[in-house]
Amino acid sequence: MKYNIHKSISRNIKKYRLLNNMTQEELAGKLDLDTQYYAQLERGERNFTIEKIIRLCAVFHIGIENIIEMENFTETETESPGREDTARLIQNLASKLEKLSPTQLSLVEKFIAEIIPYTK
Repeated sequence: MKYNIHKSISRNIKKYRLLNNMTQEELAGKLDLDTQYYAQLERGERNFTIEKIIRLCAVFHIGIENIIEMENFTETETESPGREDTARLIQNLASKLEKLSPTQLSLVEKFIAEIIPYTK
């Protein structure tokens, strides 16, 4: 597996921007950045400084670990996971879900329903 920290950070920031129902223009304004410059940051064409990441965490009310969380990237990012990978992932999720209370399961269900539109 190959790690691409810059793409991972950009994707995570976009995810939190969308979860907070913010446009690029709105977030750029909160960060005192030009909208075009911010758009380049979010597309991974420029790199976020640690200062910008900290400011983003304050805007989103999240910890820095949420922004710098690493994603695994294969050599070709468009490569689909194999059946074995998908089965292993589903099995892993199922075992974790079995341990949750009904209230926690309801929250997970709501979270999934909210996040799915942003993953396409």
